[in-house]
Amino acid sequence: MKSVSEFRAGIPPSVAPPPSRRWQNDAPLPSRRMQVTVKVLRIAAAMMSFVAAIVMGTAAQTKRVVVIDDSGSPVTLSGTAKSHYSSALVYFIVINVLSLAYSLAVLMLNAFKKEVMASIDLPLTVADLLTMIFLVSCNGAASAISVVAQNGNRHFGWDKICESVGGYCAQVAAAIVISMFGMAAYVVLALLTLIGLHKGL
Repeated sequence: MKSVSEFRAGIPPSVAPPPSRRWQNDAPLPSRRMQVTVKVLRIAAAMMSFVAAIVMGTAAQTKRVVVIDDSGSPVTLSGTAKSHYSSALVYFIVINVLSLAYSLAVLMLNAFKKEVMASIDLPLTVADLLTMIFLVSCNGAASAISVVAQNGNRHFGWDKICESVGGYCAQVAAAIVISMFGMAAYVVLALLTLIGLHKGL
């Protein structure tokens, strides 16, 4: 006996799609444009994370000051600012490196195991969201350190070190901005995947 849905669709029982394939028939596969967009976003996110980690990892500047000691002799004092001296900036580097590794792994899986990618949409969305959250946290931590370096904090006696090592502070700020672009790419990726999952329900 024909079901109501089969009468409405005018599909004979012999050619009605089995329940296990309902999702594939009701929800079309992502278009070619969508696939290219997702791939470009992942490549952009990987590149941003790579550049941000390199820029932050190489951020360093030495400041030399000549002062006169008690005997009247000139003495050269030097101090070096490095990103590795701050745990927040080290955290920033680690998260961007992990983001790069994750992006490359997904791109490789998509290139050689397309059938696997089609079956892990939901776990992939969760992983994208987690990556985005970690990028938000590391960018926030690095931004906080950058603001303190720029403005100081008189309550704690922290000086404005950017007045002495402006190049270092500029490099740190550039790394944060680049990483934020990578984070934005993951935001768009998560939204696109969620939209695709919603259409497949």
